[in-house]
Amino acid sequence: MRNKRFSGILLIMFSFTLFTSCNKDYYTVGIELLDQQFQNLKSETFPIFSYQESLEKVQTNNLSNVHLGIFTDDFFGNTNSSFISQLDVFSLQTFGEYNQIQEIEGSATDIRAINEEEQLTAVYLDLPFFNNTNDSDGDGVIDVYDSDPQNIESDSDGDGLSDIIEFQAGTNPLSSDSDNDGILDPSDTDSSSYNVQQQVYEIDSVFGNRNADFDLKVYELTYYLSSLDPANNFESSKEYFSDDDFYEQGYYGKTLHDDRISLNFEEIPVLYTVDDPTTDPDELTQVNYFETPRIRVPLDIQFFQRSVMNLEGSDKLVNQANFNNFFKGLIVRAENFSDDLYMMLDILNARIVLEYDYNSYNSNGTIDDVSDDTIDRKKASNIIPLGGVTINIYDHENYDQQILAEVNSSAENIPSEKIYLNGSKFISKLKLFSNDNSISDELRSFMSKDVLINEANIVLHLDENISASSSKVLPERLYIYSYDNGDPIEDYNKDFSVDFSPTAVNSNKFRFGGLLQYDSNNRPASYKFNITNHVSNIVRYDSLNIDLGLTTMSNIDDVFTLKNGYLPNMKKVSLPSSSLSFPFPVSLFGSSPGQANLSKRLKLEVLYTEY
Repeated sequence: MRNKRFSGILLIMFSFTLFTSCNKDYYTVGIELLDQQFQNLKSETFPIFSYQESLEKVQTNNLSNVHLGIFTDDFFGNTNSSFISQLDVFSLQTFGEYNQIQEIEGSATDIRAINEEEQLTAVYLDLPFFNNTNDSDGDGVIDVYDSDPQNIESDSDGDGLSDIIEFQAGTNPLSSDSDNDGILDPSDTDSSSYNVQQQVYEIDSVFGNRNADFDLKVYELTYYLSSLDPANNFESSKEYFSDDDFYEQGYYGKTLHDDRISLNFEEIPVLYTVDDPTTDPDELTQVNYFETPRIRVPLDIQFFQRSVMNLEGSDKLVNQANFNNFFKGLIVRAENFSDDLYMMLDILNARIVLEYDYNSYNSNGTIDDVSDDTIDRKKASNIIPLGGVTINIYDHENYDQQILAEVNSSAENIPSEKIYLNGSKFISKLKLFSNDNSISDELRSFMSKDVLINEANIVLHLDENISASSSKVLPERLYIYSYDNGDPIEDYNKDFSVDFSPTAVNSNKFRFGGLLQYDSNNRPASYKFNITNHVSNIVRYDSLNIDLGLTTMSNIDDVFTLKNGYLPNMKKVSLPSSSLSFPFPVSLFGSSPGQANLSKRLKLEVLYTEY
């Protein structure tokens, strides 16, 4: 990282030199003058005015993940989340080996085309967790469990065999006795019973008490989710919002699952469905592969037999529109938690698994001799991905009245003492230099000088009293953008810095900033943004001093997909969709904190050279 950042600094200095050599309005530059710039570096601080805003609802259809669970915060209140999803019909054209027409009409050239009489044996809902398998040294042990993530010769289980040796030999580098036969790996000559396909994962995006139990309920959705907006003559995509709780509105039918569960973070083994009679042992008892850790719960078999399996060949399965009109989707809810537990689930890989058996014509290897032919029951499975329209439902309640007071004051154009952020509920609006975007006397005086702006930073300090004691998870990153249209500002677009570290999460564009910073005691302290280009354009080129939006961010590389939000007065605002994916709040000092915290006031710091 240090070498990479140093290279970035060299690139900036080169660009800086090139830029200044072309800027004849201000100076001509040589090596001597470049040295002089750094010797004559000055600083000035300008005010930033912060305003607190509360989102009445946000557009939550088709986000990159779905939220499920409850998060309780002493200051920010309760957040309850559930979701709704359609199903994808593409895999439902054929069950077994033949389609329904072939089964009914038979085939003059293929005697195996018989009535297969498919019968479901199990139906599961799979909701995968996000997981991390970063392995910096490539020794087969992910960093979070590696005793030395940067050393390929590390021995994480302490059995005398390095992780890489065990990985290559097919034993478990995290167990001194891979096959649990009582013989330690260094002395064991046969560890073949250990399945090398098994992996260890770091589960991402599950917060709270992972041992908590809760009631998981899955319902049939009875409300048709149109992908196109009928209010606009079906010419644009329909928007769905965080308050579109169709369960509470009564749009639910059959209960497909209702049971108390707790999470399991182990891989799920999947057995072979076909046995080779010429080999031993029986493949039906052997693991074919492993599924990643996930929520897996059974669904009502009879319902899916009637509503899916028995419809093979019908118009209802011909295309997605017909299927969605018939089987409108699922409602997934979680209730009665024994403790706080909040999950962000991988909706792009969520699915329903249909396991079934069917009649299969077996010629026993003698195609021309039917005397030994049999009808056997075979096993198979089909996958129904969750897809189409998906909607996150958020319910925020019981947040502190101090937040409401800041919202009400901001509505009267009174700058806020604090800034409260929570991607789906609270955002902030920032005004640079003045509270009405005008050119203040202070800014006018600065603009009259011949200056080169070397750096301009926004620094936001954590409110430790709330963030340390109340918020259980702090956002690793915040994001500043154009408030009026949701677009990134120029400093974002011109920052091509990349963090290549395997363990880096959401760390690209680190020169633009917004990353959580720590103090000398390794405690979370502040966030810092570099908005040099944005400020330079205002000061030097009379660019419009626009309002800036401030929110949490889950993926700094994904800011161009925008979702609409509505304030209590129904004013529409645009938000990066990635800001809605991080559910946890943060409290910061705004533009007018009390005297005791004046040093932590939100401010703009400008480093410049004057000529």
